[in-house]
Amino acid sequence: MKKIHLLSKCHKSTWIMLAIVLGMLFLNLIAWCSTSFSDWYAEDIFPTISRIFSHVWGELPFSVGEIMIDLAIVMCIGGLIIWIILLFVRKGKRRQISAVFGKVAGWILTFILVTETCNCFILYHVTPFAEKYFQTRNYTGQELLILYTDLVEIANDLGEQVSRDADGNFILTDDLYETAQTAMQNLGETYPALQGYYPKPKAIQSSYLMSQMRLTGIYFPFSLESNYNADMLDVNLPDTVCHEFSHLRGWIQEDEAGFLAFLACFNSSSVDFQYSGVIFALEYVQNALVLLDITGKDEAKSVHSDGVVQDMFAFLPENYWEEKQETVPTLVATETVQSVSDTAMDTSLKLNGVDDGKQSYSRIVTLLLAYWDSLGKLS
Repeated sequence: MKKIHLLSKCHKSTWIMLAIVLGMLFLNLIAWCSTSFSDWYAEDIFPTISRIFSHVWGELPFSVGEIMIDLAIVMCIGGLIIWIILLFVRKGKRRQISAVFGKVAGWILTFILVTETCNCFILYHVTPFAEKYFQTRNYTGQELLILYTDLVEIANDLGEQVSRDADGNFILTDDLYETAQTAMQNLGETYPALQGYYPKPKAIQSSYLMSQMRLTGIYFPFSLESNYNADMLDVNLPDTVCHEFSHLRGWIQEDEAGFLAFLACFNSSSVDFQYSGVIFALEYVQNALVLLDITGKDEAKSVHSDGVVQDMFAFLPENYWEEKQETVPTLVATETVQSVSDTAMDTSLKLNGVDDGKQSYSRIVTLLLAYWDSLGKLS
């Protein structure tokens, strides 16, 4: 009787798991088919989920998401070893042992599916930010050049006001969390979805791996935290944290989160944040100028100040890789890690309906042009 009762409980657990999986697949299907449903979810449901997670994990000094990943890796490797050992030691109970390990793996995968669906997948199908708040159009190459020239002028001015170290590198002097939180909440006066509580941004302990993947920040759907690469240069910090904060408010598309980060930084009272946001925008606009081969781009590029030239496209400290190779064991070549990361990110975006994959990041330029146009600066 005891054995039958145990099997009954196992079957019940399996049916619950199956019901949850089917429910998540159904939600994904609805999100793909109905923008209205996705908008309703992003506006009325996700903020509550995000707020709960933010208050639960927000005050902890470490990244819960990073610990979850570390534990998952340990469990996968350790569990596989234990499973194999038990198969040899307990030959008469191989079926029961495999069932238990299979059930554990099933619940882990179910948890991933639930958190990815509720905190990521559905949000990919909301009404685009530009469609909701801006009137975009086809912009000319000369208008792109106007935007670029204006940003260069602003960056040159701000670059003279920020603090720098002996090597000329930007130094963040304002409090990262409080200033980012205030900047996002102020932006929330224009875009109400951005209002509310923001948890403390978390530095990732495995920042070397993030550097190998060329990631400045990362959003973990299963813990809803704002995480950043602790090894990167300070000039990236304000924009990165505001970018990750935007994800916590349901703006999951990278170009939209990047644009909101720019707006938050650009309209901040902090010169440090303004400068970080403008440098970020300049990088994308310059890439667009080069790609489109706009007449006059070379003259515009030549008016950068030395500080702006040093900070643009600056990611890691000089000699970073040489120093890390002496202290951090490199298990996989950086080129391989970056290639795998790029492929995984591109595939993930395309599976979520972002047809241009990683190229979608560059769509921020259209949003920047629309914003500049709304200020009357393109006419």
